[in-house]
Amino acid sequence: MKRIGVITSGGDAPGTNACIRTLARRCLYDGVELCGIFDSWDGLLKDKVRPLTRDDVTNIVQRAGTILRSARSRLFLAPGDAEVAKAALAKHGLEGLIVIGGNGSQTAAHILAQSGYPCVGVPKTIDNDLAGTELTVGFLTAVETATAALDNLRATAEAHNRVMVVEVMGRNVGWIAVECGIAGGADIVLIPEFEFTLEEVCARIEKRHTTLDRNYSLVVIAEGAIDKVGVIDPKGTAQDKLGRPKLGGVGPMLAREIEDRLGYDARCTTLGYLQRSAAPCAADRILATRVTDKAYDLLLGGESGMMAGLQGRDVKPVPLADVAGKEKRVTRAWARLAELFG
Repeated sequence: MKRIGVITSGGDAPGTNACIRTLARRCLYDGVELCGIFDSWDGLLKDKVRPLTRDDVTNIVQRAGTILRSARSRLFLAPGDAEVAKAALAKHGLEGLIVIGGNGSQTAAHILAQSGYPCVGVPKTIDNDLAGTELTVGFLTAVETATAALDNLRATAEAHNRVMVVEVMGRNVGWIAVECGIAGGADIVLIPEFEFTLEEVCARIEKRHTTLDRNYSLVVIAEGAIDKVGVIDPKGTAQDKLGRPKLGGVGPMLAREIEDRLGYDARCTTLGYLQRSAAPCAADRILATRVTDKAYDLLLGGESGMMAGLQGRDVKPVPLADVAGKEKRVTRAWARLAELFG
């Protein structure tokens, strides 16, 4: 291959630029032309494609976001979309493609590969919900950001005898909530995988404030968490571009319920896009470099239809068929750790 493309799609994640930098450097060393596709799949259809130079990737390893910009697209949702994408890629002379993204992105890569177009995936999402890899690019930075927030909020919670509710990202899975809860010493962690009751939450908080003589509590809740009777429900009537319900607001809902039921002063802090926008931590920069380096070798070696996944300490090829449409959910064992050691 002498001319390949790279695309970033889905939500942005810290470390994405490190992925692009890795590809650009490998291509420069090997005499392969790397073309960046800007504004994701919709940008491809609008011919927003151009070669990336050394200057394009200079000093981007430490930057959040993506120099190619990103978006969610409806491409690949309808039959025949793969042929549309292949025609657009061929128009620019691209012989292969590396897709940097999460669930939707890897599903698109799988569809392209199945249609006969050389395509390899790089796992990038702050949610860490991709099958086939222990970690995804951006996750560790998101956890670091959320943990730092918990450390800071603990001081004001204790100073004012408050229950501080912290809402973090996590539509269907609670990896960020669980790991920042363990690292930040949260008293309660609520995630989408396991429904909860408000009675249980309030009983645990009341026990801390009375029996254990603690005058404050930290509660972490993932944006997709829901209680068993639906009082805390993140799904509103608004939908995103892909037709999914827009989430948000479970933190304030929970804080109001705690205050109404217990009479304690309860406040919510929603971290939102702060989890996406932090400069990537060293571990994410290294992970991005390793998985992208492997993805490049897979594509140039003719191993289409694969994703470069971290398994143990090694980066290995994982069939996209084993990744597309699947979610890596928080297990009971992980949830237990958060409950015992948060």
